[in-house]
Amino acid sequence: MDTSGVESKYYDTLTRVYTKEYFFIQARKYLEEQPNTEFCIVELDVNRLTMINDMYGLVEGDRVLKNIGDSLVNIFQEVPYSLVARIHADLFVFMCPYSKNEVEGYIRTIEDNVRFLSQRLSVDLLLSFGVYVANEADVPISSMCERANLALKSIKGNYMNHIAYFDTEMRKRAVDEIEITTKMNAALKNKEFVIYYQPKHSLDNEQVIGAEALVRWISPSLGMISPAKFIPIFENNGFIMKLDEYVWEETCRFISENLARGIMVPPISVNVSRVDLYNPKLVEIITGLVKKYAINPKMLKLEFTESAYTESMQQMLAIMDKIHEHGMEIDMDDFGSGYSGLNVLKDCPVDGLKIDLKFLGKSENDVKSKKILTSVIHMAKWLGIPSIVEGVETIEQVNHLKSLGCTMVQGFYYAKPMPTEDFIKYISEHEVSSSIETIKPFEETVLNPDEWYESVESDCEPLLEMHHSYMLFNRGDNNELEIIRASDSFYESMGGRDRKYRENIDCSHIIYPDDLNKVYKTFDEINDYHTIGKCLHRIVYDDNTIWVYLKVRLLEKYEEHKVFFATMDDVTDAMNVHGY
Repeated sequence: MDTSGVESKYYDTLTRVYTKEYFFIQARKYLEEQPNTEFCIVELDVNRLTMINDMYGLVEGDRVLKNIGDSLVNIFQEVPYSLVARIHADLFVFMCPYSKNEVEGYIRTIEDNVRFLSQRLSVDLLLSFGVYVANEADVPISSMCERANLALKSIKGNYMNHIAYFDTEMRKRAVDEIEITTKMNAALKNKEFVIYYQPKHSLDNEQVIGAEALVRWISPSLGMISPAKFIPIFENNGFIMKLDEYVWEETCRFISENLARGIMVPPISVNVSRVDLYNPKLVEIITGLVKKYAINPKMLKLEFTESAYTESMQQMLAIMDKIHEHGMEIDMDDFGSGYSGLNVLKDCPVDGLKIDLKFLGKSENDVKSKKILTSVIHMAKWLGIPSIVEGVETIEQVNHLKSLGCTMVQGFYYAKPMPTEDFIKYISEHEVSSSIETIKPFEETVLNPDEWYESVESDCEPLLEMHHSYMLFNRGDNNELEIIRASDSFYESMGGRDRKYRENIDCSHIIYPDDLNKVYKTFDEINDYHTIGKCLHRIVYDDNTIWVYLKVRLLEKYEEHKVFFATMDDVTDAMNVHGY
């Protein structure tokens, strides 16, 4: 990889590898200069970099990226017609002449170097690689990178398989994407996108309590196109914003026209894609449609997917506040399909929770899956958040959900998504609730402290079962921070420490004296259920010092007492490496 004569403006400022723009220019040049050489483009993604940033700060995270950049440069230093660049954040790309054995040898060397970094940081930095063999010279370099990225995404989070090649199936999807992209604007203009409605039902009385508006594409040339096929493409190219606005307006029109005809229409939910969050006029558009069609704001419910909440939290909170000011309600959709659901719930004032039935797994006898589903339903009830389970298809699932106290469902067991006229007929033949019942929070208890702790633990049991290592703390009026319960696995993770520290002990006896005020402050600054505290501190066991990374949130309040749920990770090895 020859870097001589390259201007500094073509280098990434952090890692000193090439920029994406220069990579595109130089890669095209190599392909033209070496028409008889088969090249490949490989994208490399660094997993768990966020954990490094959280534990050690952004400076250490940047150091990791620099080290990876240096490693790539060293590996390809002597490889003719090779290039290394940083696409963005923790995504790198390299190009070199293609030989499967050689390329996978380069990948093994990269992983060995990163494995050394992992040992130094005591964090397993896993890499994923997407490979595109550039056997179509006329394809733009940007498209080649996109194809490598498609391969990469196919194994994202799959720790058993860390290399994926762009194949014929991916190629077919790429061709389909081009066809869909070329037809989408005309399809919208010609009203090929049709709104289907899927009813939501109460399990208490089987009334229709709402519906969800879903879009279908009926193309004269391609037939019925699955949303699973076109929605991801529209999210990537931004067309989803036009389509969503079309669905919102058609739904408002439907509600207004049928209410005017005297038809009892239930509240209808519409989806708001994560891409819509970047539209500065989002709130103005939605509230403008509600006013244009003169409908009650609560008749149009908004559903944001769980993943949307994790990408831009502050922007999301600002949008939610404005929407709530206009009297509209927001549900979190697909809860459980992502990785940050519990953290999102603590920060976002959602009005409802849609729970994905994939919690039950492939087998309805899967005990662990049922425990997780039970925990989430109980947690939503405990937080006072109405919840609805979607994907309900069998009477066995219905009966099981009833046994858990679930009261609202959506799924094929009751009704599939249906065209407008079929939906009107459906709601005319079924009793429609005039409003969606809200679930009340658990009633406050009037108990003595000991009885109250027992009650809280009982209510929290499903939540505790979800966590391998945890502790429950009481911060009482005597200003002590008391351990009232800890899991066995917590002590195992702490190296099998003496169980005498397990319960009913003031933590001041085991927290390192110099860290005591910092720990107390972490707990004292948590005054609501939407705040999570984090603290890096030391614990002293039998004259041994252990570094722990503490995460804590409030579970319940009673008079002057507060119960907190906490998880702790032993990070002693990592801190020792850094000389602490």
